[in-house]
Amino acid sequence: MPKDKKTETSPGSCLPWEKVTEEYGKVTGNEDLLRKQWEELDKFAYLYLWWWVQR
Repeated sequence: MPKDKKTETSPGSCLPWEKVTEEYGKVTGNEDLLRKQWEELDKFAYLYLWWWVQR
């Protein structure tokens, strides 16, 4: 990976909500509810992967 390329994800996140909405398009329904659930799932995925790397 080139050193001048910045990481687009924040620490503690695998796939940020902004990337998900770019890929899938406009969200129909309660976006706040979906965003909160996605961020919780993403946080657990990050922790799971971190745990496996640290083994």
